[in-house]
Amino acid sequence: MKLKNNTLYILLFFSMFIVHFAIWQFLQIGFETTFIKYYLFLTLLFVMVMTILAIIKKIYPEYIGFTFMGLIMFKLMMMFLVMNKLNLNEVPYYKIHFIIPYLISLVLATLYAVKLLQTEESATEPKDE
Repeated sequence: MKLKNNTLYILLFFSMFIVHFAIWQFLQIGFETTFIKYYLFLTLLFVMVMTILAIIKKIYPEYIGFTFMGLIMFKLMMMFLVMNKLNLNEVPYYKIHFIIPYLISLVLATLYAVKLLQTEESATEPKDE
């Protein structure tokens, strides 16, 4: 069974959530509601980026890179707004617990965009006959 590109990245994202939540519970940090709210928002942004990139690939494949840059700027702006609403600075070692998952989701989204760009590039190359 072959997985689609986006399925693999979504599975990697949710495995990151499971591992991080297990570490969170092992360390008995508390603030589980803040943790869950943060991951719900991060998941929403991650899925939004992947969905919009997949739609842009079908409609305007030459603008995947520009769309990705715009979505990442939007994602960063939204994270700054949400960090204040969730009071993340109350959680001990919040920089480690909240910035690292954001960066991992950013890497996964970047790898997905690169894969889309590579498939687009290989589709537009002329074949030697």
